[in-house]
Amino acid sequence: MGLPSSLNPCLLLTFLCLLNVSTINSKPSKGESVLFGGNFQALYVIGDSLVDSGNNNNLATSVKSNFAPYGSDFEGGPTGRFSNGKTIADYIAIYYGLPLAPAYKGLSEEQKNNISTGINYASASCGIFNDTGKLLGECLSLSVQVDLFKETIDNNLNKMFKTKSELTNHLARSLFMTAIGINDYAFYYNTTTTDPNEFADKLLNDFLIQIQRLHGLGARKFFINNLKPLGCYPNIIAKTGGSCYESLNLAVANYNAKLRKSLTHLKEKLSDTSFLYSDYFNFMLGLRGPSTNQVSSNLMNSTSPCCPSVYDGGRRTSCTPGSSSCKVPDTHIFFDPFHPTQLANFMYSIGCFQQRKFAKLCE
Repeated sequence: MGLPSSLNPCLLLTFLCLLNVSTINSKPSKGESVLFGGNFQALYVIGDSLVDSGNNNNLATSVKSNFAPYGSDFEGGPTGRFSNGKTIADYIAIYYGLPLAPAYKGLSEEQKNNISTGINYASASCGIFNDTGKLLGECLSLSVQVDLFKETIDNNLNKMFKTKSELTNHLARSLFMTAIGINDYAFYYNTTTTDPNEFADKLLNDFLIQIQRLHGLGARKFFINNLKPLGCYPNIIAKTGGSCYESLNLAVANYNAKLRKSLTHLKEKLSDTSFLYSDYFNFMLGLRGPSTNQVSSNLMNSTSPCCPSVYDGGRRTSCTPGSSSCKVPDTHIFFDPFHPTQLANFMYSIGCFQQRKFAKLCE
């Protein structure tokens, strides 16, 4: 798993000390088992802006990132990823030796007919609820992303695999990653009027319906990313004087706890199915440090984004083509007010796959 190319020697030393590792390899070391078995034929990505690789480029929406300063450290420049470089979905693909999953909306029909290593359906601003994010323009909700995956099977994979058993085997040996749900909290959750249990239960029910749809289509291996601590993100803490909004974090943590418990129960219900539950919430809290600190003890800036370089807590949570940005994104946890830098994504992948601290099998 290669280091971000922009990581300078001083930050690299700091990074290695934080991780408590001395070597970082692109593959598990000799004798080390691959997490979740490996040998996946494909990676199919379902999610929001955390893992969108460019679908929103081709949708009628104001929520896009196919321009500088996004992609400043990505090979080839801006792609529609909401970061300066790779996303966590990209690092998952790298770990399992797969190509980066291309954005569905950017593919021609001919390309769709020739891709068997996975596709990315994630869409920025959307969520689990069908209407989430639609005030900002067109986006692909969770159910629509699953619809598009079904179209991929019906229109493309069915042509690629000669027999039904070959297709079934391909899907069973593919990894399905999900990272979606935080926008539902961002758009609809009110800490003073919303019942946290009712909201979490409704959101979780809708999420699990789509997971069962994917299972019905042939998915058997899932990497489920839980929801981030929204109350500690720059767009929130800019309004609190630097402290995390704990009541919002508690609401999200409540959903995450219900999610993990539900996946354990669902595993018992669905045949030959495995869930890798990944604790993105606590990873990001760990990077942040104590929730009330004004000046983080972390050597990375954990309270303000790289872009815009001067952030006033405005409602917009992404950069614009004219936004100024910091010179070294690796000094920040957040690239923009709502999304992590490539370095933060890389550190998460190390925590999941090499330290095995955050990603755990549901049993």
